[in-house]
Amino acid sequence: MAANPLEHVLDTGHWHITDTIGGGIGFHLPHFNIFGYHFQITKFMVLEVIAALIILGIYVWPGRMAQRLRGGAVPRGWFTNLFEGMLTFIRDQVARPYIGAHDADRFVPFLTTLFLFVLVLNLLGMFPFLGSPTASIGVTGALAVCCFFVIHGSAIAKLGFFPYLKSYVPNTGLPLLAAAPLILLIVVIEMFGHLIKTFVLAVRLFANMLGGHTVLAVLLGFITLAKGAGFLFWPITLGSVAGVVALSFLELFVAFLQAYIFVFLTSLFLGSVLHPEH
Repeated sequence: MAANPLEHVLDTGHWHITDTIGGGIGFHLPHFNIFGYHFQITKFMVLEVIAALIILGIYVWPGRMAQRLRGGAVPRGWFTNLFEGMLTFIRDQVARPYIGAHDADRFVPFLTTLFLFVLVLNLLGMFPFLGSPTASIGVTGALAVCCFFVIHGSAIAKLGFFPYLKSYVPNTGLPLLAAAPLILLIVVIEMFGHLIKTFVLAVRLFANMLGGHTVLAVLLGFITLAKGAGFLFWPITLGSVAGVVALSFLELFVAFLQAYIFVFLTSLFLGSVLHPEH
């Protein structure tokens, strides 16, 4: 196993695979100097590229199938039906109810890609010697920032810049001089609320994935601690392995659940800014 059980959730420029008496197996990822800045390729960067390639591979076949469907072909096979069902679920159960039927279809490709990207990153953490990029606040924070710009950029594109800003100004019914401090306070609270929503998107995914993998690492750590425990070594080892297997099934469910929640919250926030009247 790795020298540090928590390496599974730590980003690093040295991809450490095993730790043995002979020194273990691992390799250093390349780094470059660009305009005087030291740029290090890390394990999570590589895993994110792998996730993107997996998603690209997933979409190639349905894309070809879509061309056949336009010609009157019938969708066949579990693979096509699986991802067609996933897209339909996100469109009908996530996008349309929370964004609105009029605007939802424009965001279905983004939401589907977002769901698959988060899901694949979560699932990569289930494989030994890889890692869980979504257990890094840097990765989830970057995803949340992307969602922030999509949410508010889409609202500005639909409503216009000044009408969008005007949507934050409440109608108090008071004289302007008396209402000005209250309006300013409400606008600041609304702006601060959007930053909190972005923070929640990042931290919720990060905390859930980090917590699950930390518990698995602690259970595996019991095996190492039990080396000098004599006859207790095997009961502790078997108990730890059984606990890891059981929690791994739970982590598999959490991987899907957290990907869904991330997309669900993004849709909810999108709907709130695209339809400020509600």
